[in-house]
Amino acid sequence: MILIYSKDVDDFVNNVIDCLDEDFIRIGEADKVSIEAMNISNEKSSYLLKTGYLENIELEKIQSIWFNGGCINSGETDYENKCYEVLNDAFILQKSIKKIGKRIADFETNRLDIMLEAKEQGLKIPHTLITGSKETLKAFYDTFDQKKGIISKRILDTLFYQDDEYRYNFNLTFQITSDILDKTPDEFALSFFQERIIADFEIRVIYIDGSFYSIAIHVFDDIIDYRTKLIEMDNLRIVPFKLPSVIEEKLERVFKKFNLNYGSADLMYCDDDYYFLEINPTGQISFMNNTCNYYLENKLAKILQDGKQKTN
Repeated sequence: MILIYSKDVDDFVNNVIDCLDEDFIRIGEADKVSIEAMNISNEKSSYLLKTGYLENIELEKIQSIWFNGGCINSGETDYENKCYEVLNDAFILQKSIKKIGKRIADFETNRLDIMLEAKEQGLKIPHTLITGSKETLKAFYDTFDQKKGIISKRILDTLFYQDDEYRYNFNLTFQITSDILDKTPDEFALSFFQERIIADFEIRVIYIDGSFYSIAIHVFDDIIDYRTKLIEMDNLRIVPFKLPSVIEEKLERVFKKFNLNYGSADLMYCDDDYYFLEINPTGQISFMNNTCNYYLENKLAKILQDGKQKTN
């Protein structure tokens, strides 16, 4: 049996499931899960779960796990959720079975940590500033204003901040303009800024158990983050791409440093150089998989069905 933790909506997960010839259990972010019993003795162990649609799920039978978002959610208090998480981890994570991906609780993406490791491995990175001071930001802005400008992006993968009135989405990248800078208070929440790299093209890389699958994204408009606009297909070109082996080797060392055997990475190609931007531990696969006919759902389904832990 295969256990899949996933986001509630994910077309790629659906495609992988369609390729499976084994029994599977899928637990989404919103699924309420109850531990029916954990029975542990010197002779054998048993771990029974139930969800809103399945009962008597025996997790002792699982042969592989895919972490692609999602978590154990009791639907009750934070304390109960934490208890479930601890108990579940004690049973699941010690099993010598194939595990693809990593729990979000284990990998709250630290953008700075990953970027520093990429730099350590010899990958180029954009000039970066983390500050909460307008004066410091202004000096950084002035340095790059006559070049290509500066941008801001989130530090963590938390998608929003909420106060009593509004919910603020921090998932997108945007340019810092003189108007934004003028309206910025003297002190503000610690924020992440980078020099803007105007790429010849962007590169999305999928890493699955030691193999790389890449695409080149050519956007024929001056757009900071192509996710902010609905782009007509005549302004967007996506093609299969092969990274140089030396870049793949450096990138793989970054993935391995954080014990990741699954995820996506974003890079930019500019003036004959590759710039590392970030790693996403749950990947964003569907659009590149479908566009470039990589059929990654077949490859991942086979890995999960084989159920053998790969040694590095």
